[in-house]
Amino acid sequence: MKDQSRVKFGKHVARLRRQSMLTQEQLAAMAQLKPITVVNIEDGRFNVSFDIINRIAVVLGGELKIVLNDLSE
Repeated sequence: MKDQSRVKFGKHVARLRRQSMLTQEQLAAMAQLKPITVVNIEDGRFNVSFDIINRIAVVLGGELKIVLNDLSE
């Protein structure tokens, strides 16, 4: 079973990639990834590291923001 946060992230990456008029292969090359990695990310099958998320964000013209909710409650 796929982790829903991975699926949500993957769909977001795919949407931003299409808006940028990039193929999966182009995004992979620009982010220094293998094309299958982009496929797996967009399908929610890949546990993405911070470094990969940041590289994808840079290629897609975004920035990486991490928001942690107060977990003490």
